[in-house]
Amino acid sequence: MSKISLTHKGNNIVLVGHMGSGKTSIGRNLSKKINYKFIDIDEEIEKEVKMTISDFFINNREKEFRSLEEKIATKILMNNKESIVALGGGSFENKRIRDIVLNENFSIWLKCDLKTLVYRCNNRNTRPLLKDKNIRSEISKLDKYRKKNYMKSNLIIDVSRKTRSSIIQEIIGYLKYE
Repeated sequence: MSKISLTHKGNNIVLVGHMGSGKTSIGRNLSKKINYKFIDIDEEIEKEVKMTISDFFINNREKEFRSLEEKIATKILMNNKESIVALGGGSFENKRIRDIVLNENFSIWLKCDLKTLVYRCNNRNTRPLLKDKNIRSEISKLDKYRKKNYMKSNLIIDVSRKTRSSIIQEIIGYLKYE
């Protein structure tokens, strides 16, 4: 398997996007294709607190979660090389995380239309920010707020109604082989 060399100065590929956009599944599969380590920030947070993020939100506020997320994400981004890192949906709103991603890594926004996101998030009970809310309305609000930062990514891939393998091939097509 060939090693890739990024045209950007960073060594990590960082996936950003809304919950349900496929960051974890795309990242995990892409990492196998290009022989990079895969790190999911949400999974790392769960290891740290020894509970699911949903359970964490039962006893803690979003502010505490975002503080922990910043600590873990910045440490991972600064201490890993040749990794694919899947950020949480709101991680890119954090200026410190965003600056590290944009200045020292190669970022990819997995852009997904509202209809697809609603479908994917409706089928999961693990989204604390959507709990007891109208999913379509909440995702639409988050999109309006977060899109301005997602658009700063080095690469934007529309993942709406595409297969995982076609998305991975599209990403690989943008990466330059040595």
